[in-house]
Parts: sequence; structure tokens; C-alpha cells
Amino acid sequence: MRDAAAKKMSVNERPFVGTVHSETDARTGVRHVRCEFDSAGYQATLYAELGIAMPEAIARSVPKRQAEFLAGRYVARLALQDLAPAHYRDMQVGIGEQRNPLWPDGVVGSISHMDRVAVCAVNHRVDMDYLGIDVEALIPARVCREIATIVATRQERELLSNQGLSERVALTLIFSAKESLFKALYPSVRDYFGFEVAEAVELRLEEQTLVLRLTEHFAAKHGLPRDYVCQFTLGEKWIQSVTCGKFPEPVC
Repeated sequence: MRDAAAKKMSVNERPFVGTVHSETDARTGVRHVRCEFDSAGYQATLYAELGIAMPEAIARSVPKRQAEFLAGRYVARLALQDLAPAHYRDMQVGIGEQRNPLWPDGVVGSISHMDRVAVCAVNHRVDMDYLGIDVEALIPARVCREIATIVATRQERELLSNQGLSERVALTLIFSAKESLFKALYPSVRDYFGFEVAEAVELRLEEQTLVLRLTEHFAAKHGLPRDYVCQFTLGEKWIQSVTCGKFPEPVC
């Protein structure tokens, strides 16, 4: 666990980076780093001070996007250092054509952020084929009503509500879990896919796991297994989801 003091690196002395927490998830072996950040304390010089390269596309973006990108790459840098300090100390996590993180050889990882929080999950590729992380603030009730049928089927929503989850928690969990699955599988499929491609089929609330199942057509098209276990954490006002694992060995 790492608790870092806030870094006061802004013109008005308002800290940009706050508390940093790192740990290894006992359930998955994945290394997690999480930090609080304050966009109001952001300035472009922080990239150099934190040792993070600013891509041209980010330099052309608005300050809020620059702040979010910096916080995400900052936790990614810390996560890589935790994973292998000697090897990854000065490594940069690049950005792909579809804005996906470009990890160093031998690493599988994922980054996510919401308002004031950035998270990163990494592992050695030899131990894991796919990894996706997502963190979401609880979706407001009004928005839930607007997007419910886009994010999940009635059966999916009932699966979670039947175990006592509120509409907001249930829909946010399904949304976040599917986002983590998308991030986990994107490096393999190299294509975008929607919420309808995966279905929540089993909730184990005590274990904090949600099983997602790909449609038969999508799985066959990309040569993927259909079922994936998402590990989730329910915060007071947020939900974090991690989908990770190894693909089964091909049958000869």
C-alpha cells in the first residue's frame, strides 16, 4: 500500500495529485493503483514535473481532458513501477489510434477514470491474456431511465434487482462490467462493440462477481470463449469492475 502526500504543483498551490493507493488483488493477482486528482490544480507543466509525455492529440485537447489523461498515465507509471521497478521505471504508456493505451512488451493493462479518481490495473502478460478495468460514478436515476434499455435487457436488470440491488446500482454495475469487458477484449478483436454483444447471466453477490456471456455470433466471429468473470467493488458512490484472465488453450 502506498499513501502519497498531495503534490502541490500548481500556480495557485492547489494540489493536483492527492492520495495514492496501490495493492495486489488477492482474487486475480492484478496490480491496482488508484489516485485522487483535482482538475482545478492542473497546469500543462505538470506533465514534465511528473515525467509523463504529452501526445500531440492530447496537447490539442481541452485542459480537462489533459488533466484526466495525465492522472491516468500517472497511475499507469506507478503501476508499472510496482510490477517491475527495475525494468519499467521510465517506461511511457503510449496512445493508439483508437485512444487505447499502448503497453510495454510483456505487460497487459488498463486505465480508467471518473471525476477526481484515476485507476490502473496491470499484470505480466505471461500470467494473463486480457485485462480491463472500469470505474463509474453511480448513474443518476433520471439517466438510468433514459439508457436502461440500451445498456441491459429486462432479464439482466431483473437478475441484479432480484438480489436486492437498486436500479442505480444494478445498471451502473452492468454498464461498468461491460465497459471493462470491452477494454479487456479490444486488443484481441481490434473493433468496437456495443452493450448488446454481452449479457450478464450470473451474479454472485457475496463473491462480488458478475458473469458476462458474449453472443454466439460475436464469439465465433473472433474466435473467443463466451463466458467472462468480472470482479467488482461496490463503493458508496461508485463501482469498479475488472475483467481479466487467460484464454483457454486451443484443442488440438
